[in-house]
Amino acid sequence: MKIIGQAMHILNPALVQALENRDRAAAARLAQEQVTAGADALDVNLGQVRQFGRLTSWLIETVQEAAEVPLLLSQHVLSQPQVLQVHKGRATINAVTADPDDLRRAMEIVGPFQADLTVLLVSSQLTPTDVDGRLRLATQVLDIAAEVGFSPERLYLDPVIACRTDPTAWTLTAGLPDIETLATSIRLLGDLAAPRLRTLTGLSNASVCLPPSRRSSFHCFLLPLLAEAGLDAVIMNCRDKVLMDAALSLKAPQAMAA
Repeated sequence: MKIIGQAMHILNPALVQALENRDRAAAARLAQEQVTAGADALDVNLGQVRQFGRLTSWLIETVQEAAEVPLLLSQHVLSQPQVLQVHKGRATINAVTADPDDLRRAMEIVGPFQADLTVLLVSSQLTPTDVDGRLRLATQVLDIAAEVGFSPERLYLDPVIACRTDPTAWTLTAGLPDIETLATSIRLLGDLAAPRLRTLTGLSNASVCLPPSRRSSFHCFLLPLLAEAGLDAVIMNCRDKVLMDAALSLKAPQAMAA
């Protein structure tokens, strides 16, 4: 399972300060800390603010000079595809919805750059939380990929973890995700194609309904279950040492053998 650091995000005040000051050392340090902790790749998301979007190439160069790891780049870079020429190695665009028009456009843009693509299994017509809904959208994604000529091997499918909003769920489980359904979705999504389709998700999304003091322990509980289901990559807080110890233990030879 690939570990992807989440700290290069516009919601991180440390990154915002580095961007505002054009502080290469601070941005590089933020990247190095995550890679030193064990990250295999870094998620870079500068959001939709134009002043920061213009710094995407600068940040990519800064980060990859400091840490030689691949990057996940926000789908906002699709409006400035020249940014992909700056990236060393194969980038991943994260994350495009399964809306047919948006998905076709994304595949056509990133195709010439040989970039991978993470597809959120949500659309304007459907935001599934059940297994069948996720599989139905995933099948549509594969159909569009075949139509465009985009190899399924370059896809990551994100089942999209979210807290449950119905009152009953809040009463019984504090709104936490349906873990069994999520794990089953991950397992079956992988089986939709051969070679096995890759899955990726953001771990922190699972606990937004919890107070900060309880989030790390829940992540440590959830991650092994998702890994056992076959999750291929996870975006997570690499600066949480307890969580990183748990994640790295899942990559150990004995865990792989199990």
